[in-house]
Amino acid sequence: MTSSLPTGPLDCVNHTQPNQTDEGAEGLDPSESFTPPRHGGAVRAVLVVPIILIWAVLGATLIAILSLVLRGWTRRNLQALVRVWGRFPLFLAGVRVDLHGEEHLSASGPKIHLFNHVSTLDLFLCAAYVPPAPCVAYKKEFRRIPGIGWALVAMGMIEIDRDDPERAIESLSHAGERLETERLTLMMAPEGTRSRFGGLQEFKKGPFHVAIATGAPVYPTIWRGIENLSPMGSWLIRSGTVRVDCLPPIDTSEWKTETIDEHVNATRAVFLRYLPPEEASGTDSPS
Repeated sequence: MTSSLPTGPLDCVNHTQPNQTDEGAEGLDPSESFTPPRHGGAVRAVLVVPIILIWAVLGATLIAILSLVLRGWTRRNLQALVRVWGRFPLFLAGVRVDLHGEEHLSASGPKIHLFNHVSTLDLFLCAAYVPPAPCVAYKKEFRRIPGIGWALVAMGMIEIDRDDPERAIESLSHAGERLETERLTLMMAPEGTRSRFGGLQEFKKGPFHVAIATGAPVYPTIWRGIENLSPMGSWLIRSGTVRVDCLPPIDTSEWKTETIDEHVNATRAVFLRYLPPEEASGTDSPS
């Protein structure tokens, strides 16, 4: 875990390896706990908010323009472009990242990355560590965000209309097709939205239908410490450390639609080894 502030937009990373066996996600040691160090004060967070907002809009707008004008070049360099866009705000805010399992993050081939959804800070963190050939499934409301919404549309990301189940299913089917033909990495938050009560929510079935249709492996990614730096509903990002655990893949080649509930629960159980359940549920407990 780092203790000094990053010195540049791409220097806010501390790469360390997890303690693990060759047994996949089941072999990881869930006892690796993370206690967030004390976060920074509000003064820096308030001062950098305008700069971050301007960067988020203008940077995303530039990516949108490049996607329309230089589509081939942008597609080849999309990972680098998005990573720079995400890491600069982390540098400004003084957010350090304690990254474990980077080899799983950078694995090639069609795959599905699932991550827990905490706050707006997720957006920059996911961008800063976006895997190769990324494709994001985003809710329709994001289209209205200046800059970011334009970039999502221009880059051909997958829009999900949660108010129209039929269209949502069509979008996920299209995502599955692109996952296979373009060998993409589909990034989704299985909770569907940020938790209002804290902790891990129940998982939606959308990502699991895609996994069953494609047989693409599922890579769980665990974010911890975000709620201490930027709680849900806050525009401020305080300095501090976020821990990221990129876990080994879960094989989905034998998954069936008839047993989808079992796959959803088993995958959520992997997350619960590292995260508490949503407080409002009152019944779950990490194993």
